[in-house]
Amino acid sequence: MEHGFDFVILLDIYGELLSKGQRDALSMRYNEDLSLAEIAAELGGVTRQSVVNSIKKGEQRLLGLEDCLGFAKRLRSLSGKLDAAKDILAELSEDHDREKRDERFARLGSLLDDIGREL
Repeated sequence: MEHGFDFVILLDIYGELLSKGQRDALSMRYNEDLSLAEIAAELGGVTRQSVVNSIKKGEQRLLGLEDCLGFAKRLRSLSGKLDAAKDILAELSEDHDREKRDERFARLGSLLDDIGREL
């Protein structure tokens, strides 16, 4: 798992549930790609160790929230299913074989049913 990408998503989903310091430090780290020294300066001259602690605690909190609630996991699942549905639609627009089209319509219907249930 590539933590940078996952923490950006987790921060978008759960960021408001963090302390302001944790949220700000994580946002600067993952959204703005600032160094620890730059974050420390932006936060009013706190120590780099304080920034490290805020980031670690914030990451742990985000991971704990995801373990309990699973919103990012569901988002990834829905996104994959939507991509698959788009692929099937693209195939359908190019396919003139009726039997293959019927099979693809059935797969598309099944994917859309799955998406509807997950929402």
